This record gives sequence, C-alpha cells and structure tokens, in this order.
Amino acid sequence: MKKIDTSKLSNDECWGVQINGTGHCRNCKWTGISACEGQQIIKTGYNSKGYKIGESGLIVEDFNQESGKHED
Repeated sequence: MKKIDTSKLSNDECWGVQINGTGHCRNCKWTGISACEGQQIIKTGYNSKGYKIGESGLIVEDFNQESGKHED
C-alpha cells in the first residue's frame, strides 16, 4: 500500500494526480475541461506547494525544505 504525507499535497489541486501521478488523467472525466484541477500540475510537473509530481505521484526528494524551492 502506498503511503503519502498529505501535508505535502495542495488542497486546491487534484489529489488524484498528486497521489497517483500524471497517468491518473488518462481515465479522468475532467481532463481537458475547465473543471480539471490538475491542469497546472500537468503543465509544470509541480503542485502549488512546490513538490514534484511524476508519473507515479508525489516525489518529495526534489523539494528543498530550506529554500522552499524545488531542485532543478
């Protein structure tokens, strides 16, 4: 079972994408319409808290806690 620290998820964006990854959109009825709350994550690869979201979901290693910015 996958464990997620929900404090790293943004409340104003799609949790399905943040937890399950970008592949979640393949079967989502909201993809491509204005009701989609994952558009910015898909566009940038990061949630609004600065955590990287990959094909499998949240990637916490890319976040720099001290600077508050993700590592490139």
